[in-house]
Amino acid sequence: MAHPAASLLSISDAESLDAAHAVEIYNALAAREDRGDSWHLTDVLLNRGRRLHAYAADDAHLQPPDPPGCAAWIQVRAESLDPDRLLTALKAGHYYSSTGPELLDISLSNGHITVRCSPARKILITGGAPGAQVVQGADLTDCTLPLAMFRDGFCRVTVEDDTGGRAWSNPIHLRPATSDGTR
Repeated sequence: MAHPAASLLSISDAESLDAAHAVEIYNALAAREDRGDSWHLTDVLLNRGRRLHAYAADDAHLQPPDPPGCAAWIQVRAESLDPDRLLTALKAGHYYSSTGPELLDISLSNGHITVRCSPARKILITGGAPGAQVVQGADLTDCTLPLAMFRDGFCRVTVEDDTGGRAWSNPIHLRPATSDGTR
């Protein structure tokens, strides 16, 4: 689902797109118009059982008033740069989105999530429940936080650096998918 906030996509519209496997959660061009963030719609769809990935993009039309290219992107973890390997990694959700910061590692263990990242001022865990787990400070590069508040659904990681740049993980489903692909 490309730039749903900028397109004013309703939840009904989004639910009708049953072939969609990812939502553009940040669009640098739409951000100029204060409609760049589509996490709310994504979180609602995830809470309704949709299994979706999330991505950020420039939407680079490269017109004079547009933001410069490389303002938002995805970082893919693939076995190689071979197009088939990249596509396999993308479909599996083996990537994160960024406007600057790096997500180096995310791991789950004993009801906790551990995040390693480039220096940040804030690391947030949010998801399918109101509220968040938040660590704030100077030059944070790792933290471990409890997942209890998200145990029945999903969570995601957001890292914010000193310039306001952000990196976002894909949703992390804490319950296995059912046979029809929902949670």
